[in-house]
Amino acid sequence: MKCWFRIAPFIVVFTSLCAWVPAHAQQVAKVAPEPKTKLEAFERQTGRVVIKGYSEMGGIAGLGSVSVLCMEFTDATSSDKQRGIVVEVKESGRLERSERSFIDYDEIDPLLKGIDYISKVKSSVTRLNAFEAKYKTKGDFVFTTYSSRQNGSIEAAVTSGYISTTTAYISLEKLQELRAIIVKAKATLDAK
Repeated sequence: MKCWFRIAPFIVVFTSLCAWVPAHAQQVAKVAPEPKTKLEAFERQTGRVVIKGYSEMGGIAGLGSVSVLCMEFTDATSSDKQRGIVVEVKESGRLERSERSFIDYDEIDPLLKGIDYISKVKSSVTRLNAFEAKYKTKGDFVFTTYSSRQNGSIEAAVTSGYISTTTAYISLEKLQELRAIIVKAKATLDAK
């Protein structure tokens, strides 16, 4: 009988935790991350009619693929607008996962300059054996150039996402093709 009185408080605590943990986990899972870009924030508006216009600009393929969309959101009541591009990166392989990154209009020019810079980086940038040069946007879109361990050549990768990321591996030539698509997207947004 004495043993029961010693164990009973632990059983009560354990039972309470078993009920609390799933309920708490459900509450945590419902919290959406804060938007990192103006496009994301505009798209998430509630209690308003938001009109989304978009045009497919093109894409490239390597070990994975990258596609670019022009995007324009309009608040039907106030006529406020937000423009930019959306980049989708798909991995190759069995699962073919994909992630999207939003890039605000005012980030496009710095992104193009970043691509220009990292495209020209050579192994001589460091005294060490290998290098990696990155440019990242607010919406977790990352361009990377790096020296290949296998043959010392310089290659590129494009990554999208924050927690669950997807990566497409491409050549420097494909990186320049992708840059040209982004330039075309900006020109399309400027014409509207």
